[in-house]
Amino acid sequence: MTRTSIVTLVLGASLFAACKGETVVKDNPQTAEELATCKKNLEEKDKLIKAEEEENARMMREKGSGAEIVVSIEGNALTVKPSTGGGNPPVDEKAAAAASKEFLDVVAKSRGAIQKCYEQALKKNTGLQARTITLTVSASFSQSGGYRDSSFAPSLGDTFDACIKTVATRWALPTNSPAMTFKAQVSLTPS
Repeated sequence: MTRTSIVTLVLGASLFAACKGETVVKDNPQTAEELATCKKNLEEKDKLIKAEEEENARMMREKGSGAEIVVSIEGNALTVKPSTGGGNPPVDEKAAAAASKEFLDVVAKSRGAIQKCYEQALKKNTGLQARTITLTVSASFSQSGGYRDSSFAPSLGDTFDACIKTVATRWALPTNSPAMTFKAQVSLTPS
C-alpha cells in the first residue's frame, strides 16, 4: 500500500466517525418512574419521622408526669423510657413488658375496628387506595389501667381520626399496670 492510500484511509475513517454525530443519552422510562417512586417514598418516610419527632416532643411537654413511662414497640423491639419529669420511679422492665403485651393484645383485638376506620377513610380519599399505610399508634393509660389519651400519625383525614379515637377510648389495661404511654405501629392495607 502506498503512503497516499494509507492517508486516504485514515482521513476516510476520521470523516466517517465525525459524521456519526453526538451521542444522545435518553432516560429509561422504567428507571425514571422507579426513581420518582423512590423519591416519593423517601419524602413520605421523612414526613413520618418528622411527625413522630413532633409527637414525641408534644408528649414530653404535655403528658410528662414523674410517674409516667413511655414504651415504644417497633416490630419485636421494646424500648422503655422513664418520662423527663423529676423524681422518676425506677422502671420495672418486667411490668413494662407485661403491660406492653397487654397493649399489643388490646390493639390486636381492635384490628377489625381500625380496619373499618381505614376503609371509611379510603372512600373519602382515593389517594390512599394503592398504598399501605404504617400507622403509629400512641396511647396513654393511667395507673389504674384506664385510657387517658391517644394520637395517631399520619392523619388520614377527619373521618378516620374521629373513628380511631372512638375505638381507642374503649381500650383498657389491667388495674395493676403502671402509668404508661405506649407507641406501636399498625400496617393498614386496602382490602
